[in-house]
Amino acid sequence: MDTSIRRNSGSSRTAILCLIAAACGAGAALFFAQKEKGALQAELSALREQARQLEAKSTDPKEGEKLRAQVREAAEFKKEAEEVHRLRGEVTLLRKDKAAFERASAENTQLRVAAQQAQRLQAENNALRGQFQSLAQAQPAGQPTPGAPALVQPGQARNACIANLKQIDGAIQRWALENRKVANSPVDLRGFLPYLKGSMLPLCPSGGAYRPGPSVSAVPNCTIPGHAL
Repeated sequence: MDTSIRRNSGSSRTAILCLIAAACGAGAALFFAQKEKGALQAELSALREQARQLEAKSTDPKEGEKLRAQVREAAEFKKEAEEVHRLRGEVTLLRKDKAAFERASAENTQLRVAAQQAQRLQAENNALRGQFQSLAQAQPAGQPTPGAPALVQPGQARNACIANLKQIDGAIQRWALENRKVANSPVDLRGFLPYLKGSMLPLCPSGGAYRPGPSVSAVPNCTIPGHAL
């Protein structure tokens, strides 16, 4: 009988301890749940306060004016950026136009120089023809004029003139090749003269004047009709 009583007492204590442990576990779980609930409530309160402040700012005239000023400033900045982009494009076009103008100006200068040289040569040829004519008139009949080209038949004079034009064209092409000129480059009279015999233009047998073409690809010509390449 005593043994039964002791057994019953032990079982009762075990049950009591289990109940106590369960109560402690439930209390701890409740404590942590309440703590977590408090943290969530604090976070919710902070969010509500932030929302209230944002709502107050949205209804504040000063804040609204500040936002509108920021919007205007952003629009002006965008407009200025577009203007800068447009100006950069115009500057690029102006630079291209300036380069083209400078190239054209340089070519025109070379052409003017060539034209002046051709006019000077024409004047020199005219002066030489006048001298030859004066000498011919002063010489007795039947004697050749010193320094004057020998009298030749019209056909022979034309062939001799064409040969002179070929020499001039050959000198121009050699000058262009050695100086890296292209087909449309203007001809420099002083540049190709050293490639001719005596660094001088030959004389036309009929008294014509030779003129180089305006560009490397153009053939030289003579002022006598029919004397041409």
